[in-house]
Amino acid sequence: MNPVLLLALATLVLAGCQGSTGGSSGPAPTADFRLASLDGGEISPLDYEGEVVLVDFWATWCGPCHKQADILEEVYQELGDGNGVRFLAVNLGEDLETVRDFVETDPYPYPVLLDPDDQLSYDFGIIGLPTVMVVDTQGQVSYFSTGILDRHRVKAELRKAGAQVG
Repeated sequence: MNPVLLLALATLVLAGCQGSTGGSSGPAPTADFRLASLDGGEISPLDYEGEVVLVDFWATWCGPCHKQADILEEVYQELGDGNGVRFLAVNLGEDLETVRDFVETDPYPYPVLLDPDDQLSYDFGIIGLPTVMVVDTQGQVSYFSTGILDRHRVKAELRKAGAQVG
């Protein structure tokens, strides 16, 4: 393989594997966006004022995204309703029919939002999936990272953002 191509590929892989708290090497992520939901409404993380919001950026073709979704569903089920934590799944770059078909066979217990033009990837510098963002009780991004988070890390980041989770 061409050494320059190999170096470029290695750089992309390493960049996708590196996570960070509170930002990325690209543009700073913000919770101030609104997207159509699979249910037909529109939702923003800022709609949940005073609550912690976990946003999972994913795609149907992404195997690691399916693993992350399983982990997040486990945490979601453990926390239950009315605990001051909300979960949102943001599909990046796929059309309504593709997402709807996928969710019919593998449903999410929380809202699925649609970004068919993949605009948030550009806005936030998302270069790998899954990517998780946590928005604190003040509406600020407290965590933003690419890669799979285990349930303990998910809960730790929710606590850091102000959630009362065990």
